[in-house]
Amino acid sequence: MDKIFITVAAGATLAFFIISAIVVFSAHNRRLDAADRFRYRPRKQLMTGPEKHCFQLLNDIFGQKFYIIPQVSLDALLSHKVGHQDRNEAYSYIENKTVDFVFCNKRTLRPICAIKLDDGRKPTDNSIGSDPREMEKFFRSAHLPFVRITKPDKLDRQTIIEEFSRVIYETSILPAGTRGRKKKQ
Repeated sequence: MDKIFITVAAGATLAFFIISAIVVFSAHNRRLDAADRFRYRPRKQLMTGPEKHCFQLLNDIFGQKFYIIPQVSLDALLSHKVGHQDRNEAYSYIENKTVDFVFCNKRTLRPICAIKLDDGRKPTDNSIGSDPREMEKFFRSAHLPFVRITKPDKLDRQTIIEEFSRVIYETSILPAGTRGRKKKQ
């Protein structure tokens, strides 16, 4: 009786591994077939409307000093591996989210500031952190200045200069020990 049980168990295990290998192999082949089946072409423009206008203004004002990089994902910009926090949960708040522009130091490529255009429309993604006001918290904790530009369709040089001056001022008045932390009440 034990020999029959062992033989059946061994057969079932072997069948499981064979079926698993076939499934993995066929899934891999389907992905390769899909890559051959689909075609792509380059977009005519990376940016349109207010985003393009903002990019041009930012480059005119700050382009000599900084690289201005469009459409940067938060997980490329912010590390979620901080302390003993739940890294998977921390990552889940920033994955698949982007800022519209990032200023980087031209010599070191270190991020200096992140910018999000906020036209006031409700985000299509309702997950936590999708709203620019929620994104501010991520950047505050990372000690990275974050500029939220409202009404990007009405943007001009003076508005940009005022907004950046405000953010630089607010960042500069935070005591070094409390930057990115909530004040105790």
